[in-house]
Amino acid sequence: MHTSWGFKSRLSQGGGGRPSDWGVCDMSAQLSDIDLVLVDKWQHNFPLVPKPFNLIARETGVDALDAISSYERLVANGVISRIGAVLAPNTVSASCLAAVSAPPHFVETAAQIINDEPGVNHNYLRENDLNIWFVVVERDRATLEATLDRIERTTNLVVHAFRMEKAFHLDLGFSLTEKRLEKKTPVLPPVDMSVLEPGDIGLLEKLSDGIPLSDRPFLRIALKLGRSETSVLERLKILQDAGIIRRFGVVVRHRSIGYKANAMSVWNVRDEHIDDVGAMFSADPMVSLCYQRNREMPLWPYNLYTMTHANSREEALEVINRLSTMATQHVMSSDVLFSTKCFKQRGARLAYNAGVSA
Repeated sequence: MHTSWGFKSRLSQGGGGRPSDWGVCDMSAQLSDIDLVLVDKWQHNFPLVPKPFNLIARETGVDALDAISSYERLVANGVISRIGAVLAPNTVSASCLAAVSAPPHFVETAAQIINDEPGVNHNYLRENDLNIWFVVVERDRATLEATLDRIERTTNLVVHAFRMEKAFHLDLGFSLTEKRLEKKTPVLPPVDMSVLEPGDIGLLEKLSDGIPLSDRPFLRIALKLGRSETSVLERLKILQDAGIIRRFGVVVRHRSIGYKANAMSVWNVRDEHIDDVGAMFSADPMVSLCYQRNREMPLWPYNLYTMTHANSREEALEVINRLSTMATQHVMSSDVLFSTKCFKQRGARLAYNAGVSA
């Protein structure tokens, strides 16, 4: 197996290198006022009722069929990926953030090999010698390990696995109409796994691509599962209350609405202060994700990860500098990895019945 060539950030280069908004088309200026409401208002607390689009239409001042048509257009235009569940990581599946260090001439080939894995749902090129970062979601830990091993064998690159040890914050809702000035829930509440029933996995699997954009979407899902509409809605509400579904609503493609800068910051935090710093960072309205992950010494000393989505590189760096100042006495070192290319981004697939050969 190859060893990684020394990790080196481009943060010191300022605006040098490939820009982080490479290949981005901002669709937000082309959205109508109704579109903005349909996207903004329903990223959280989507109505878990038999006819959700009727309720949305009443509150938005449009016809239900027009609301459905608007959502269909927003999906087709790439503004949103789906309407559905965002799950808490490592609850009904096993997931892992991983990275490889690909030489420049091999980046595209390595990225395609990684993309070909069904369990990979995010894959980005980032500004670091450890340059291809991807997320793998599989049905269990053994399948996840097999996928990582297969990627390592096929690419002939060392796969560095960074497993989540604690989730401090997860909220990938993106406002189109106002600045993120406050955050309602800084730290994630605990997940209650005791509520899970055997049929829940199949239900969540059917939701992987989102709900059907139809008059009674939950009825259509129920019929495919041989269940009643009432039981589907009841289980979704229970799973949401238990924290297994972190949010149910519109899932936005952030690059399409002007969030051009995607910065993953990594922090080497003193172990005894990790909870304090995680809570502090999570309370910042510009922090979308905050996770504790394993270090990989001596190459990768970082144990806390934050994700910042901003309108520009400069705006993202302002946020990161603010975080650094807040926690300066507890952080021994840090780095910033801007994304320069998105190879793959979609919702996780819970392919419990398909399987993947190892």
